[in-house]
Amino acid sequence: MDDLIVHGGIVAGQQQDIAIQQGRIRAIAPGLHTAAREQLEVTGKLILPGFVESHIHPDKAFVADRAPGLQADGPTPQVLLAELKKAFTVDDIYQRARRALRYAVRHGCTAMRAHVEIDAYVGLRGVEALQRVQAECAGVLDIQLVAFAQEGIFHDDVTQGMLREALQMGLPVLGGCPYMDEDQHRHIDWFFDTAEVFNVPLDFHADSSDDPALLTCTYIAEQTIARGMQGRVVLGHLCTLDMLEAEHRARVIDLLQRAGLHVISLPATELHVKGRSPAPRTWRGVTRISELRAAGVNVSISTNNIVNPFTPYGHPDLLRQALVAAMAAHLGNLEQLAWLLDLVTVNPARALGLADYGLSPGCRADLVMLDASSPEQAITEQVEKLWVLKAGRVVARNTRTSEVLALQ
Repeated sequence: MDDLIVHGGIVAGQQQDIAIQQGRIRAIAPGLHTAAREQLEVTGKLILPGFVESHIHPDKAFVADRAPGLQADGPTPQVLLAELKKAFTVDDIYQRARRALRYAVRHGCTAMRAHVEIDAYVGLRGVEALQRVQAECAGVLDIQLVAFAQEGIFHDDVTQGMLREALQMGLPVLGGCPYMDEDQHRHIDWFFDTAEVFNVPLDFHADSSDDPALLTCTYIAEQTIARGMQGRVVLGHLCTLDMLEAEHRARVIDLLQRAGLHVISLPATELHVKGRSPAPRTWRGVTRISELRAAGVNVSISTNNIVNPFTPYGHPDLLRQALVAAMAAHLGNLEQLAWLLDLVTVNPARALGLADYGLSPGCRADLVMLDASSPEQAITEQVEKLWVLKAGRVVARNTRTSEVLALQ
């Protein structure tokens, strides 16, 4: 007997039933009538594998009320957050991160890679808090924690040791931020050396500048190839690509593809932070999503920050991020909207190395069901996430009711 049969949903453009057994998809076909303990009627509703937040910072969520917003000639968001982190406690981080993750589940997220900042300001308090949240979320949300050096590693004599300690505490990914150290190549080398010692993948915040002379993704790609780490290195942001001449950019993208690098764009943050200088140009910093995809680079989009100086908006909602990306990166044509949701599902799942993820028999039954019949409608109308399933169990259910009285 199946545990659950989901009836009538739209899977890959066709109306199908999904039979779920022991937390996995047993079968996908029209007209499944086998016995099941539970039935879920979703006729005509779009079914996707669960959303994947591939680059997010729950440890510094919901602190916008503790600092001024960004202003011309004012402090950068990095400076504002560095000051705030000094006062973070384990319980403070835990409460805010837990709130962020509840929102993520409500909005269809079933897996996540979360960066945990480790530095002289906050120490390992974020690791302690996020591991607590991670344990509480077991069975509802899969969380990969990244030991992340937001402040660089050469400004003090403690950060490098704490990063190693975090890996020893079980964090499975190491994260660097080259532009926070003066010698970016030295920073990158340290992270590759350390990743090799601990046998962990790498996740860099890279190339956030509008100065092509500061480009580092090519060096990261070269090191990835030289050290045999193809497929195990992720680059977040990659804003500088947008400032390169077309031929130069094509060469860089080709190298990223040959290195097997994964790229994650963070459009809401880029649109808020970039383009604030008085220079006679408008630069919004969103990387070249369509060109990367066309070249065969695995590219995703993610939320990044929630209600802090980097991004003072809302909550983790990848359907909304898809709309932001469509607007910012000229991806609003119907054929583009048709594949855009891959950037919050199958593509980030690949970047995170998620096993048994997807919509086929044998995959884990991590699903989100949207009040739409197509990806295009889901994005443009920002529809409700009606049901969210984790391992075949409903972990979130949402409804949206409206009544237009004047046109009845």
